[in-house]
Parts: sequence; C-alpha cells; structure tokens
Amino acid sequence: MIKEVEEIKTCPKHTFRDKLFDFSCRRIGSKQTKTLFKLYDLATFDLYGKPKGAIGAIDITNRCNLRCKHCYFYAHDYAEKPELSDDAWIEKLEGLKETGFPFYQCSWIGGEPLLRRDLVERCMKYFRSNLIVTNGTLELPNWPDVNFYISVDGKKETHDAIRGNGSYDIIRKNAGRNDLKIIVSMVINKMNYREIEYFIEEWKDVGVRGCLFQIHTPVKGLANNDFWPGWKLRDDIIDTLLRLKEEKYGDFIGVPGVALKLMKSDKCKEVTRNCIFKKMSFCFDPQGQIKKPCMMGPQADCLRCGCILPFHLWALEDKWLLMRELMIYLKRRMGKKCVTNISMPK
Repeated sequence: MIKEVEEIKTCPKHTFRDKLFDFSCRRIGSKQTKTLFKLYDLATFDLYGKPKGAIGAIDITNRCNLRCKHCYFYAHDYAEKPELSDDAWIEKLEGLKETGFPFYQCSWIGGEPLLRRDLVERCMKYFRSNLIVTNGTLELPNWPDVNFYISVDGKKETHDAIRGNGSYDIIRKNAGRNDLKIIVSMVINKMNYREIEYFIEEWKDVGVRGCLFQIHTPVKGLANNDFWPGWKLRDDIIDTLLRLKEEKYGDFIGVPGVALKLMKSDKCKEVTRNCIFKKMSFCFDPQGQIKKPCMMGPQADCLRCGCILPFHLWALEDKWLLMRELMIYLKRRMGKKCVTNISMPK
C-alpha cells in the first residue's frame, strides 16, 4: 500500500500527507477521507497541542464593494499599497511548504475575498479546512466543502445603516443556499445589541447552519469608533447570549457557553493578555506580509477584544469541551443527533 501511495504522480512540492490524502480519496472518496483526516488532526491537537501556524487568516485583497462604518480594515493603510498578484500568492504558499508550514485551517478575508474568487479557489487547495468571511453581497461560489461566514448586523434597517442601503436584501437572497455550509455572524455593538433574538429568529429557518456572535472591538483610527458597548453592557449582552443558548436555541448559537463566560469582564483580561490565537496563528496582509498581532492589525485594542477566537481556543484547553466539539462535528457530518448527548462540566 505504501508503495502504491508513493507511486501516485503529484506536483513537485506535494508532501507525503498530500499523497496519502489523494490515495485515500481514490479508494474511499473525498468526503470520507476529509472526515477521517479531520478526526486525526483533532486527536493530534488533543495529544500534542496545536502547532504554530495551524490556524490563521489571509487578507487576500485590499478591495471591498462596501464601506462598513465599523470595519477595522480601514484603520490601516493596506488599501493604499498594491495587493499581491495571483502568481505571487501561489509562490508564497509554495514557499511555505518548504518550511513545514502545517496548512491546517485558513480564513480568507480582506477586503471582500470573493472579489478574488479565482485566486481564493486556487489557494484553498493548500489548506485542509477553509473559511470565507464575506459580506454576502456577491453570489456565493459552489464550494460545498468550504465554510462561509456572512456578516449581518441585526435588523434590515440597522444592517443597512452600518453597511449600505440594499445590502441586507441581497444577503437574504444569496444566503438561501441549503447546499452550502453558511453561518451568519453578528458583531454586537452599542447600535444593535437589542436585536440579538430578532436576529436569531430571522435566520433560524432559512437553511443556515447557525449564528455566530462576537462583540465590537475598538480600533484606533476609525472615524466611527463609538460602537463599543462598555463593560457593563457587554456583560449584559453575554448574559443574554448564555440565556438564549441554554433555554431556547442550543447549538444554533455557534459559540460554546464556556467561551462566552470567559468573555465576561471578570475573566476576559487574563485571556486577552495571554492570547493563544496571537501566539499560535498566522496572519498575512494583502501584500503578503506578516500581520500582527492578529487579523485585526496593530490598531485593535486587545484588552477589549470581542473576537470569539481567543476565548474559544482558551476554552478548548478543557478536554471535555474539545470532545463535545468533536461530537458536534460528527453530528454535522453524519446526521446523527445522538452523538451530541454527552455531558460536560458547566
């Protein structure tokens, strides 16, 4: 079998894992292979920890068809410099292969990543898992193995006030795709915090996989930086999310309760001062340069961070939560509701 794997013709820089993946796809199919490799990776992370560079984000473009009032991207000068060409991005990813880069999971952001759809499709092949963070106003490609996170800011009136008139209706049309893995993502701020449950109700029966919630992170240099809710209101927002998750919507709110509790004002600063995402992730700007400390750039106020990633990663240090995340993944892949019936500490 090993000899058969080695004899598969691959591009010059294909790793042994790539060859094994191709071989498995031929033998048992791509869907089953991806599930098995996912389980293997999760088990490896559990035993040995996540390798540096396992997850991260790439600003594949500095262009966007919207100009959202709270967007952190425009607090920097990325749009003033030419973005990396298609060939230059491929060359960069090929170069990373030579360094043993893990190529586990990548979030494709910007700008609006779907403005460079063809390039993203080429680049995604390097990673085992891909996530497209989009404003949802461009038609979604037929990429069934990709996770789409569509940004929505509450009710139609609120959303359009932040992102531009007419954008909400376009998103509703584009997001009605049962054949794709779509999550709608709401950044909660001082303008829309009263619309959380309305937001969930609006999207729970249209075919999306769930709702993701984050809280606005202040960013220096933004002309409209009055979205920060303050610590007391932020704690109230988190309590609302926890109540809705526990009493009504369950896993449709795609943030673990443990991670939400870590975002409370009495716990969050320990997490943000020792940010796991900052230590282990990779982030590249539109010119292909390393972006620090994370995808939000150096102007973000890390101590008031509302991004769910640092808190989710911190929570995943709990083996029970890691096991439950695995069970949820299996449920979504296999359609068996029973696998989530696992208890874990509160």
